[in-house]
Amino acid sequence: MGWWCALLAALLGLVSSWWLRTRRYRYEDDEVQRTLSPWWLPGVAVVGTVLGLPFYAGVPTPVGVTYVVALVWAVTLAFIDLEVRRLPDVLTLPAYPVAAVLLATCSGSSGEWLPLARAAACAGVAVAAYFLLVLVSPGGSGLGWGDVKLAGVLAGLLGWFSWYNALLGLLTGFIVGGLAAAVLLLSGRAGRTSHLSFGPAMVVGAYLWALLLPSS
Repeated sequence: MGWWCALLAALLGLVSSWWLRTRRYRYEDDEVQRTLSPWWLPGVAVVGTVLGLPFYAGVPTPVGVTYVVALVWAVTLAFIDLEVRRLPDVLTLPAYPVAAVLLATCSGSSGEWLPLARAAACAGVAVAAYFLLVLVSPGGSGLGWGDVKLAGVLAGLLGWFSWYNALLGLLTGFIVGGLAAAVLLLSGRAGRTSHLSFGPAMVVGAYLWALLLPSS
C-alpha cells in the first residue's frame, strides 16, 4: 500500500463530496441537526489513509484498494449521520455485495479463503447481535436499524483480518460513543433524553482496529 492510496482517497472523497452536495440522501421529514461542509470529506479521507500507510505497508494492492474504499464510504455515512441522525439504505445495503466482492478479491490475491469465510461469519453475528440490542433497548441506547446494517459491514471488513479485530472494533465503538455522550452531557450540548448519532462512533472504533492488524 503506497502513496497512491492517498490519491485514490482524495478522488473518491471528491466524488462523495459532490454526491453529498446533491442532498439526495435526505427525506422530506428529516430534521437537520447540523450542517457540515461536504468538502471536509476528502481531507478526512486523505488524513485517515495517510495515517494508515505504516500499518498497511506491503499489503497486496486489492487489500489497499478495499480499505481505502471502505474508509471513504464509512466517513460519508458518518457525515450523514451527524447531519440528519440517519444512515441511509442507499449506502448501507449495497455495501454488503460490494464488500463481499472486494474481500473475495483480497482473498483471491493471497490464495487464502478462510479470511473471507470468517468475514461473512463476523458480519452475520454482528447483524444478529445489533438486531437484538435494538429490540431489547428501543430508543434507550440510541441504536437504530441503520446501525444494525452498518455493524454487519464493519464487522465483515474487520473480520477479514481476525475475529479479534471484529469484536474489539465494534466494542470500541460503544466506548467512543459513551465518551462522546459524556462530553456532550457535561458541556450542556445534549440532555439525558437526547438521541445521539452512533454511526460516527462505530466508524471511529472500526477504523482504530483496522489499523491494528493481527500479527499472526
